[in-house]
Amino acid sequence: MIKFSKIPNILVIGDLMIDHYLWGKCERISPEAPVQVLNVQRESSVLGGAGNVINNLYALGSKVDVISVIGDDLVANELKFLLEKIDTPTSNLIIEKNRKTSKKSRLIASQQQVLRYDNETIENISSKSVNAILETDFVL
Repeated sequence: MIKFSKIPNILVIGDLMIDHYLWGKCERISPEAPVQVLNVQRESSVLGGAGNVINNLYALGSKVDVISVIGDDLVANELKFLLEKIDTPTSNLIIEKNRKTSKKSRLIASQQQVLRYDNETIENISSKSVNAILETDFVL
């Protein structure tokens, strides 16, 4: 592990998302369509996008703060929980009411990704959110 003489304070600005994994086995084909059926045996969720950067900086011993735009949904709550678990403040998260917080799900069978599906808003953030980012007062 890297040892710092002083704990660095770092601000991360970027897209936050949840990386969601469904792990299992494919041992049959669906009778409804010619596709594999994944028998899910395990599920996991981790911080993705800028959240992955935050997690890595935290693991190196940094004090991290974040500015990002998220939706007002259950995925946002999950994201905040994961950030709080690694002592990252969520007070600078900007909420857009009609935006989906990004969640990218991967189906994994026998250590091989079979499918990925994304549940997200692909439009740019609003000009109101851009202004909120630029006007954010933060102290690290």
